[in-house]
Amino acid sequence: MAESRETPKIELPEVMIAMDVVDTLRHQRSLVERELQSEDREQALIEKLRKIYADQGIDVSDAVIAEGVRAMREERFAFRPPKSGWKVSLANFYIGRKRWAKRLLIGLAALVGIWGGYQYFYIAPSERARARAAQELKASIADQKARMSELKQVIITTSGELEAVRKSPPRNFISQVGRLSEKARKALASAGRQLESAEKLPAVMRVSDDRIEETAASVQRRLSMRSGLLDNVESDLRSAQGAIASINALTSGFGDLQELRSRALGESKEPDATRKIESLYKEALDGIQAGDAESAQKARQSLKSIYDILRQEYTLQIVSRPGIPSGVWRYPVDRQSARNYYLVVEAVTPSGKQLKLPIPSEEDGSIRSTRVWGLRVDAAQFDKVRRDKEADGMVNQKRVGHKKRGYLNPDYDISTTGGMITEW
Repeated sequence: MAESRETPKIELPEVMIAMDVVDTLRHQRSLVERELQSEDREQALIEKLRKIYADQGIDVSDAVIAEGVRAMREERFAFRPPKSGWKVSLANFYIGRKRWAKRLLIGLAALVGIWGGYQYFYIAPSERARARAAQELKASIADQKARMSELKQVIITTSGELEAVRKSPPRNFISQVGRLSEKARKALASAGRQLESAEKLPAVMRVSDDRIEETAASVQRRLSMRSGLLDNVESDLRSAQGAIASINALTSGFGDLQELRSRALGESKEPDATRKIESLYKEALDGIQAGDAESAQKARQSLKSIYDILRQEYTLQIVSRPGIPSGVWRYPVDRQSARNYYLVVEAVTPSGKQLKLPIPSEEDGSIRSTRVWGLRVDAAQFDKVRRDKEADGMVNQKRVGHKKRGYLNPDYDISTTGGMITEW
């Protein structure tokens, strides 16, 4: 039976010294290799180790040094790398966590930045553009529906107006009212057909923000088709309303047109006046038949003015009273080397009433209603009147012409071009 040798118990400080012995032996590799060739030299190695520690001022027992030598021989404190495996890999991954975590965070931050930039600079503007396009199409659809509803109501209202004006046409304009009524009826019928066609178009599909690229072109095309039809409806309605307005004008403002023509012709005593009366009457009728109430009213007003002028009778005389000159001169508009001379005149009726007449200015073509105006004469006539007034402060020969009833223009007693001005 082999003799068993009990290993003495070594305290923790001694274990630490033994580990230091092993570390010293590792650093003294040549010493170890030389002294550990045999057990006989183990004692010599212990002695050398004791001396090394003694030189460092460390008191180490032989047992501790022997234990360190045995630990070195048995490789008790030697590091043996673990075998490769998933546990080792996981441990290495954990040990290097600071290194890879920093890189991972930088990579994630870069990815987040790229994703955020993509969302902000590309996705978000695209989504806003799609939402805006969808909103505009929805608004266009709603506006078009409201427009169709409004036009339908206008057709109904205009049809009622047409029926009302057809019931009692003026006796003198029955034929004109008939033509205008037929024109309005056809226009309303056309407007109704156009609106019905617009309503029968396929319903506009629902507009969705996420499918706006697919639906926008189709929706816009249908909206455009309907818009064209509704434009035609509005055009027909304008035609019908114009005809109805002309009928109303006949009823309210042109009922006396034929009578006005007859009275004017009865006053006329010259061919020029008669031709003007007939021309203005025809112009008024043409405006009525064309549905142009404005031009018809303008012609009627001119006819009324001619009638009033024909009924007038007055003497044309030079103004001779304080505050108003009896004559003026002006430079021509296009020439500063000559003068135009005018006598300041007024129209006075046989009863002594001063008339206010529409006077056209030869300088700018404007017509102004006034009681005094300038009548253009030559220099000799102007000087004659000037000398007359300088003699006693009054114009003694004031009469320059006379307007007889039934004529448009006065007969002048002096030489004149007939040109007039209203301001000086």
